[in-house]
Order: sequence, then C-alpha cells, then structure tokens
Amino acid sequence: MATNNAMIQVQNLTKKFGKLTVLDDISITFSKGEVVSVIGPSGGGKSTFLRCLNLLEEPTAGHILFDGVDICDKKVDINAHRQKMGMVFQQFNLFENMNVMRNLTAAPMKIKKMPKEQAEEKARALLNRVGLIEKALSYPSQLSGGQKPRIAIVRALMMEPEVMLFDEPTSALDPEMIGEVLDVMKALAESGMSMIVVTHEMRFAREVSSRTLFLESGHIEEDKPSHELFEHPESPRLVSFLRKVL
Repeated sequence: MATNNAMIQVQNLTKKFGKLTVLDDISITFSKGEVVSVIGPSGGGKSTFLRCLNLLEEPTAGHILFDGVDICDKKVDINAHRQKMGMVFQQFNLFENMNVMRNLTAAPMKIKKMPKEQAEEKARALLNRVGLIEKALSYPSQLSGGQKPRIAIVRALMMEPEVMLFDEPTSALDPEMIGEVLDVMKALAESGMSMIVVTHEMRFAREVSSRTLFLESGHIEEDKPSHELFEHPESPRLVSFLRKVL
C-alpha cells in the first residue's frame, strides 16, 4: 500500500538463481527516516534482498518502487536512482590506486559535476565528522580495518543519498574495530538518515534500529519495532536464532 511517507515499496519480490528460490514473494514498505535492521541466519537471503533494492541483483519477479517510481521498469534510468541510494559493501570497494580524497571526490565531480574545490571541502567536513581528517591523503592500503568502512560510509554520503544501504559492514572486522564503525552509523541514524542495515550486530539492531526484520529461507518471518521483536519473538525459528546469537 502506498503511503505519503513511503520511500521504498517492495511488491511481491522473488529472486531465483536457477532452480534455487532465494527470495520468495516478499512485500514490504520502508518509510523516510526509518532505521531498519535485517537479521537472520547466513544463506537466508539478506544480502540478496539488499542488493535487489537498488537492482545490483535483478529481481526474477515483482516490483520495487523508489520515491514512487518502479525501478524494475526497463525504461527507468536506474543509475539516476542509484545516486540517491548510498551503498556500503562488506568489502568496502575502495579504489586502491586513489588516495582517500580522490576516492571521496571522484563520483560527485564526475556524476554530479561538483566543482573540485566544493567536493574537497565537503569531503574534509565529512572526514572530520568520522574522525579521519588526517587520512585524507592516505591510500586504502594504509588504512586500518576500522578506518576503511568509515571511509566507505563517507564516500556514500558524498552523493547526498536519500537512503543508506549497509551490507554487513562490520562482518570482516576485529571486535575492537566494530565499535568505531557502529558509532558512526549510530550518529548517522540520530541525524535522521534513512537506513537499511543487514547486520549480525544484535546490539545495533536492538538499540539503534527503529524496526527489525527477521529474514529466513527467503521469507520475512517477523517484522516489528526492534524492542518488541527482541523482547517478544513469536516465530519459533526467530526464538531459536536469538538463543544462539544473544
């Protein structure tokens, strides 16, 4: 159902790889300003679901409306819509041959035609915000594990997205580095940014997300306000999952 506050509307989304059904007839709406965590066992379809939202994975069936436009329609310029969706991947995908400043300014200068001076000023302000201003001229190989995802977040923010999509941004990190990244994400959430976060960090899901989805075997088993989902899980599969991870 369309609502005035709806940002992304997923309608009957199905994704198959050959005979394997990874997502099975999912319908759900994400509203502006929401912070939604997507949790569930490995192989349950979480990353595929997130990648379908900006068509990095093409749905087998169904529709995805972003700001009221069906981005599955072949006539739609998907790249124009992707500019409004910031994405932070598990491996961060920084360009190894560019220093941090170039990593941050390349897309806004090329795609948004932002003047170099303006792009660099914006990059410095965002680097300052995540506590990494001193890394502006460093290369990705010179960054620590906890610094790379923060730079990847800044790079996504440089395009001034309407929503941020995170695909397990802390999964490859040592425990002491996870907090650095989650602090930046928490501040982003508190600033009002719309966020959809695939995560194994249950504390983040419980304390920062306004809402949490439990995705299992290609189905959304539960979709509730986060505090309610964690305190009163109904699905036996979710009860079992939380026992193992909490």
